[in-house]
Amino acid sequence: MRLILLFLVFVSSLLLASTTASAGISTKKYDILKLIGTTEASNGKFAWVEINGEDYGWTREGRNVGKYKILKVEMGKVIVDSY
Repeated sequence: MRLILLFLVFVSSLLLASTTASAGISTKKYDILKLIGTTEASNGKFAWVEINGEDYGWTREGRNVGKYKILKVEMGKVIVDSY
């Protein structure tokens, strides 16, 4: 009986250790990009973007906002690239 109890404790501790080890902790920092608006004018397409709470206002397609470059502005969406 004692051997069975010892075995169950051993198996449960292995299961607990394997789930803890596989969970891992991510240390990668993610930026929060918020699109406030898009517009198209005679002098180009513009996007109003906020990154990590910093407001960049109206920025033209092809220009940089923070560490991102605005690649393409479409109605209601913007495509950016980090460099």
